[in-house]
Amino acid sequence: MVFTKNDFNMKTLCLFIFCLLSISLSGQEANLFINAYNPSKEQIDSATTFIPLKDEKVEYRELLPYTGDKVEVHTTLKRWFVDSFPGIQNVIQIDDPHLGALVGKAGRKYSFKSGVNNSNFTMFFTVSIDIGASTVDMRIYNIYGSDKRRNNLQMYLEATNSMLNDVNFDQHSSVDKFDLDLTKSYFDYMKGKREKYNGKVLYAMDREIRSVFESAENVLK
Repeated sequence: MVFTKNDFNMKTLCLFIFCLLSISLSGQEANLFINAYNPSKEQIDSATTFIPLKDEKVEYRELLPYTGDKVEVHTTLKRWFVDSFPGIQNVIQIDDPHLGALVGKAGRKYSFKSGVNNSNFTMFFTVSIDIGASTVDMRIYNIYGSDKRRNNLQMYLEATNSMLNDVNFDQHSSVDKFDLDLTKSYFDYMKGKREKYNGKVLYAMDREIRSVFESAENVLK
């Protein structure tokens, strides 16, 4: 097949429009991942120093003070859980206002820069709440995540090839998705494995989880 100048110009125009649409769609998807992180090495080193472990697993725990009736506090925290984790995958599994127990599966979405790529990350974890006489014993554990990473350079090259050679292009082929056990990411980081990537994973995890505790503490004031 012989391409004329007009054919080439048309393909170039189509490619340009496609790239604009892809950027727009990527931006819309990124809006679902509200917080975006791009920490420095110093920030990563500081955060990873204070990541807590229990029985060789990453587990966060805080005692949150409160005043008032125990059952009312349970109702407040149950409403907080529903408002903070509205996705259908977030489920309350134990709900006992008299014992002051509340346990549920929860998730957070955020993003961070990973080299030339952008990682859209979904973190899943268990929230356990035990309401005592004057404090709430809150733990977050079973932490893992799913990384959906778009390779913008690969997408551009594949789009260019499809336009110039009349072959089909699937933009989802330039998206990598894989699951992570964040406890393993922690120990890999401490061993120097994939230090840059795991460092950003852990920094973002730490910031998000600590913000969950801050949010719960605020509703108890």
